[in-house]
Amino acid sequence: MTRAIRRALVALALAATAVPAAATPVAATETLTWRECPGGGGPDGMECADLRVPLDPARPDGRQLTLVLGRLRADGGHPAEGTVLVNYGGPGAPNVEMMRDRSLSPGTQPFASLRHHMDIVTWDTRGFPGLSTPALDFSCLSGLPANPDPLALPTDEAGFRRLAARNRDAADACRTRDPELFDRMDAAANARDMEAVRRALGVPRMSLYMGSYGGVYGQTYARLYPERVRGMVLDGTPNHTDPYPAELVAQARENGRRMDRFAAWCATDTGCALHGRDVPAVWRALTARADRTPVPAPDVHASFGGWTLRMLGAERLHAAGPADWPALARDIAHAVDGDASGLAESPTHPYPSMSYPVSHCREWPRAKNFADLRSTVDGLARVDPNFGAGGTFAASMLACVGWPVGVDDPVRALPRDLPPLLAVGSWGDSAMTARAVDRVPGSGTVTHDGPGHELYATGNACVVAHADRYLTTGAVPPPGTAC
Repeated sequence: MTRAIRRALVALALAATAVPAAATPVAATETLTWRECPGGGGPDGMECADLRVPLDPARPDGRQLTLVLGRLRADGGHPAEGTVLVNYGGPGAPNVEMMRDRSLSPGTQPFASLRHHMDIVTWDTRGFPGLSTPALDFSCLSGLPANPDPLALPTDEAGFRRLAARNRDAADACRTRDPELFDRMDAAANARDMEAVRRALGVPRMSLYMGSYGGVYGQTYARLYPERVRGMVLDGTPNHTDPYPAELVAQARENGRRMDRFAAWCATDTGCALHGRDVPAVWRALTARADRTPVPAPDVHASFGGWTLRMLGAERLHAAGPADWPALARDIAHAVDGDASGLAESPTHPYPSMSYPVSHCREWPRAKNFADLRSTVDGLARVDPNFGAGGTFAASMLACVGWPVGVDDPVRALPRDLPPLLAVGSWGDSAMTARAVDRVPGSGTVTHDGPGHELYATGNACVVAHADRYLTTGAVPPPGTAC
């Protein structure tokens, strides 16, 4: 999941009450013909196939899309014991290329041992850049507010309406190019594509590895087709199951706990640039000052208001972990002295990043007016005065205000009769991911008290071992398992 997808905005007063459309049967598909992938098969000999699926499941004989599938066949010398369907998230990650050319951090190669027992299959999602066709050109979204600083956070109803108009114009610039496809790129559409993949493969049930935002697709699939799920690993994924106001509050509390840990470290480590000071109070004073006058960041040719600093600070604590604390303390101290360059997201993209909102605008509630937005921001500030809405799903959903297509796959609980699921996450996202599975009986969580995202896909050896065991045998690690 990208940083921007973790920052989706809704109003605390809004509750998701709509119900997704029923699981419309998918039209029968042609037999898959496997061939060499475009660009070759990579080190493990991936093979590819085309799958035709209806653009609109309600019209199975209407316009068709071509999904490109990639497969690493089981290499254990005997028929595969099952199939694992993989999505790396994004949304819109080039899944085929990523699985074929997967690069490894130190640890165990993901899918290497699993492949002794199971076929590993992925696909490039509809509409996004990749091998599946057609793909939209998202340069049309360049008009969206990529810099969510205080000027991008509306301060009154007129500002809210200006933001909605800007978003609507940017979305319409994309939508008019292919409105049928643009309107059907959400998690529900992708879940139905996943079911089409299962049917084309001819397997009665699939195991799923769903990383980052792909986990939203996995949760939607589990709601639509629970009888087709053999097992599912959710790796660093948003929780698309709990009532939304409660989920936002939980995220804000987690941000507060990360600040508490950072401050406790600084109080005991004399090397901390803020040692001997009340770190949360220093941070709150800095962001309050920036609310009035943005702090210059000359090295990156930017300036950061309080809204932006809260997002940057929360995301920094979320992503990097304790190893980054000394540098973070120095960067905060420099910002207090008037130079916030070190808090930039990157030298070339200083402001918090934004992902394509085409999918997540369809899955999460959004503020309907300025009062909703203000209620969310103020409510989360009371929960966590250090970051408030920063670091929750409370920034990039600003890009969904005024979006021309509504929410059709709202937050809902998973069926309780699913097989036990497995949540995997780092210190920044394990709690969120655990909440996505904890109401399915027998489910478990593997946590890593350190940085990282999509721990299985990036080769955390401990996580790979637990996930492989679960996917092949169904055995869920015991409570409290940590890597």
